[in-house]
Amino acid sequence: MKTMFESKNCHLLHKEAVRLVNNSLPGSVEIDSLMGYKTSYHIRWNDVKLLVKVARPSRKFSQPRAKWFYALREKDHEATDFFILLALLESRLEAIYVIPKVFAPAVYITITKLDGNMRYSYFRTDIQNIAAKIIELQGKLPKLMEVFKEAKVLRGGNYEIRKSL
Repeated sequence: MKTMFESKNCHLLHKEAVRLVNNSLPGSVEIDSLMGYKTSYHIRWNDVKLLVKVARPSRKFSQPRAKWFYALREKDHEATDFFILLALLESRLEAIYVIPKVFAPAVYITITKLDGNMRYSYFRTDIQNIAAKIIELQGKLPKLMEVFKEAKVLRGGNYEIRKSL
């Protein structure tokens, strides 16, 4: 019997990921099922718009470690409040990340496994705690944005934070 994430078909894999996240959020609405596959976000929960992305690790011969890549478009940032990223390893769910759009890069989110730790570990959760993580991040967002700005300035960067939620 095939497990949920064994499919090699990207469309079916994505649908399973959206369904899994939707089922973990009580009272959520799967927008894909209402509007079709090419919607600007996938799930609406408590007036929060969620965009679900799923990826398997990409590993080139020149890379010593696995990386998960999630491609984003400008309209993704305009339409959504949080990115829900599912990282698969083989056919199992390795990690879930709930990233507010203000912390998402413009084009690619790259999650890299380094010595057992992963980038964006602050935003990591499991399937049962997605709702709690979203609520937690909404409450801490102003403080997180302030810390993020300070860190960028200390690094010598001249970065702008995206519009808040």
